[in-house]
Amino acid sequence: MNALVNKLRTSALVRDTRGANMVEYIIVVGLVALIAIVGFTTFGGDVKQKIEDQATKVQGVGSTP
Repeated sequence: MNALVNKLRTSALVRDTRGANMVEYIIVVGLVALIAIVGFTTFGGDVKQKIEDQATKVQGVGSTP
């Protein structure tokens, strides 16, 4: 009898998926953060240089007569 009760409890725990969605969301958020970090470290310097180049061009527009 006790073995049957334990088996029923175990099978109920195995079928319980209430926390599965939260774990999946955490994994997805972690992967997105990892991709963003890799992207920023890879392309960050290039993007910063292009922004600074455009900023100097914009500043030079108003100084031409």
